[in-house]
Amino acid sequence: MVKKTLCLSVLFLSILALSGCSMSLKPNWQNARPDRQTLKSEAIEQKAHLLFEKAQDKDSLLASITAFEMALAENPGDYSTLTSLSTQYTLLGTAYTEKQKEKSRHFHQALRYAEQALYSNPAFKEKVAGGTPLWEAIEELDQGQVEAMFFWVKALQYQFKEGMNLGAKVFNVRWMKRGLKFLDRIEQVAPEFGGGGVEFAKGICYYVIPGIMGGSKKLGDEYMARSIARSDGWLFPRWARGKYYYVVTGEDEKSRADLEWVATRNLKNFKDSAPWKIHFQANAKELLN
Repeated sequence: MVKKTLCLSVLFLSILALSGCSMSLKPNWQNARPDRQTLKSEAIEQKAHLLFEKAQDKDSLLASITAFEMALAENPGDYSTLTSLSTQYTLLGTAYTEKQKEKSRHFHQALRYAEQALYSNPAFKEKVAGGTPLWEAIEELDQGQVEAMFFWVKALQYQFKEGMNLGAKVFNVRWMKRGLKFLDRIEQVAPEFGGGGVEFAKGICYYVIPGIMGGSKKLGDEYMARSIARSDGWLFPRWARGKYYYVVTGEDEKSRADLEWVATRNLKNFKDSAPWKIHFQANAKELLN
């Protein structure tokens, strides 16, 4: 009896501990604003884009983020500004932040900015305001929100990979299924989008999600292959395959070959945004050393 009570107590405490790991992302549609561009907001945004393209380190990236947040203060509903801030906070978290809690805060902010960009679709916003979860309202989203959908998933996957401990990952794996729904929607409305990035993200989801929940290593492998097949002119898929996929599959030589390939490329020949290209190459060199 004492042993049974002790086991139940341990189980209860384990559930309680895990519940504290649950990722919370309540819809924030109330703060969504219409896109009302002014000459001032347009000028600030143009300056911000120039700063982003020149960002090569943490300080210059923070300067870009500050400029985009100034543009957002002038026009809170600007889709381009919101998506730009989303991808920049993800980059800030993964490339220039060491502590897990700080990484998590940056990835959370990236998710929030991408979410606000999704509300540029009035039908989607209305559905979420009516109580439908983001991932269940995606049939309202279209080509106009494809970047926001992708950046939402990208921030989510980085949050899962770098912003959570093992216990939190176990408890929050259901979020990968939610991300998969966004990726499916991107394929439906913009099948040519992403240069292999969407396919890679789907491969990650299928690998992470347990088989009992719909995960599949076979599908994961298929999407990884599709990612590389669509990667012409893009650096991300080869870097990501070398850094993540081949490490998981235990193919160290192939991982090193991909990273060496990325480390020796001329960045001018690739379409990824300049600050991300710089990160991919610098990270490849760091991993090789």
